[in-house]
Amino acid sequence: MIPKSARIRIEFDAEVLRNEIFDVHDFASFQSFWQRFENFLADRMVVGHLNVLEGRGLIPSDFADVDGHLAYQVGKDAHQIAYDQIAREWTITIR
Repeated sequence: MIPKSARIRIEFDAEVLRNEIFDVHDFASFQSFWQRFENFLADRMVVGHLNVLEGRGLIPSDFADVDGHLAYQVGKDAHQIAYDQIAREWTITIR
């Protein structure tokens, strides 16, 4: 679990993509979700914005599977979360 001080906030313009996070159950399904999320942003020409946020530690990066949990970096801090907790612990909003 991630501490509340490191809450992740991901905003979507498309409800379909937002709903896909509920289908994440392992590393492969997470990678598929994250690739679609990045493609969604690239289609809207905001990848530079995503990279800026990631550099400030606001977007998770460096994903890996560690003992059946998603491991990732937020800024300089390393975190792990159970796949079935991502939709609950990460704040998902639609714009």
